[in-house]
Amino acid sequence: MLKQRKSIVGLDIGSNSIKAVELTQDKFEYIITAFAQVDIANEQGRRDALAELFRTGGFRTKRVASAVSGKSVIFRYLNMAKMSDDELNAAVRFEASKYIPFDVEEVELDTQKLADVPSAQEGGKEEMKVLLVAAKKSLVTDQAEMLTELGLQPTSISVDSFALGNAFELNDIVSPGLRESDHTVALVDVGFAKSSINILRNNVTYFAREVAMGGQDLTNAITRRFGLEGFEAEALKRDPQDQVVEVQDAVAGVLDDLGNEINLSFDFFENQFEGEVEEVYLSGGSVLLPFLEESLEKIFEKRTRVWNPLEGLKVKADNVDVDALNQTAPQLAVAVGLAAQVA
Repeated sequence: MLKQRKSIVGLDIGSNSIKAVELTQDKFEYIITAFAQVDIANEQGRRDALAELFRTGGFRTKRVASAVSGKSVIFRYLNMAKMSDDELNAAVRFEASKYIPFDVEEVELDTQKLADVPSAQEGGKEEMKVLLVAAKKSLVTDQAEMLTELGLQPTSISVDSFALGNAFELNDIVSPGLRESDHTVALVDVGFAKSSINILRNNVTYFAREVAMGGQDLTNAITRRFGLEGFEAEALKRDPQDQVVEVQDAVAGVLDDLGNEINLSFDFFENQFEGEVEEVYLSGGSVLLPFLEESLEKIFEKRTRVWNPLEGLKVKADNVDVDALNQTAPQLAVAVGLAAQVA
């Protein structure tokens, strides 16, 4: 029975809503056995919203995987001498104070080897590029404690950008041949308060970053242009009806700023590694904006499309509102990826 199989809830705790996907692994199949989403009125209401989500969502497990983000999470890219994983962990902790603006004792550190590179000095030791991620311990601890106090069992706390990569890789596992192999792609999740970027080559992360721009900036631009209340502007953003041209004009400046900031990430990647980003896959709540895909494709000058992180996953329809799940699908990349990394 499903309850005897390995299940975990991927919990995407955003600024505006919480999305949760329970993923159950049965041998080589991945099944969505529960799903729920709740809006957050404000940061103070986050705990109550979580409690409501788990009270009504029909989840069968208390095991949860979540993520942290924001200014207390730092990404750095380093060139280091080639070494083993154990040596790398020790070396990074010793050297971390050079690269992060926090006391090393106040952060959780994680590293990922990216690629081997020639030594900067002739005859020197072979080097490698390394991604260093640091998150303030207080941020991680506060989230873990909140989940534990709600009777949940936090199994991991990651970062949103890495979760995107996990969801994309799971897509390839359950739907082999869906995409071309040996491609370099960028995953861009445009959330409410921020956008997460993950550049993958052969499903390996080579670049990750967060940009402090998102759907809230688009909504604010509509609010200013039309003189609406926030909730009215949000509704208009999602469904402009016969005002598409006016809404597109209102948010054009924000989309230009966001697109250009993301382009800087592409430029950095392409300057550090051979090759270039070939395709961009969009996700997040802001993909509901009807012209987002088209607008960003013009800015990136790369093939750009919305992707479905649920592609190839089975659904336990007697416990999941399938219509609601499908409508929300583009917003679930982070939640699916969090569950996938530990399922």
